Amino acid sequence: METREIKDEWPVLEENDPPLDLTRENAAFERERPRLAREHLGEIALIHGDEVVGAFATLGEALREGFRRFGEARMIFRPITEKDEPEWISNVEINHPSVRRID
Repeated sequence: METREIKDEWPVLEENDPPLDLTRENAAFERERPRLAREHLGEIALIHGDEVVGAFATLGEALREGFRRFGEARMIFRPITEKDEPEWISNVEINHPSVRRID
């Protein structure tokens, strides 16, 4: 089995490169989400690798703490919510003639 080295810095993406793989950071956030939502709803979570470092009232506070602790390393900042918002919501004019109700 091949072991891949995990790089801690932000890569420079070119135009046709795939998006970053943030599965480690997302898994860490989801693991802690129930506690974070209970104790820090509406704040910003600072995530570094497999660890949720903390919750901060503002993005500026989270940035300062992240750069103080990790320098230029890869960090993720996520708003603490009970569940994720949809990524795309269509803008449909319900009164438009091409839209009809389906029951």
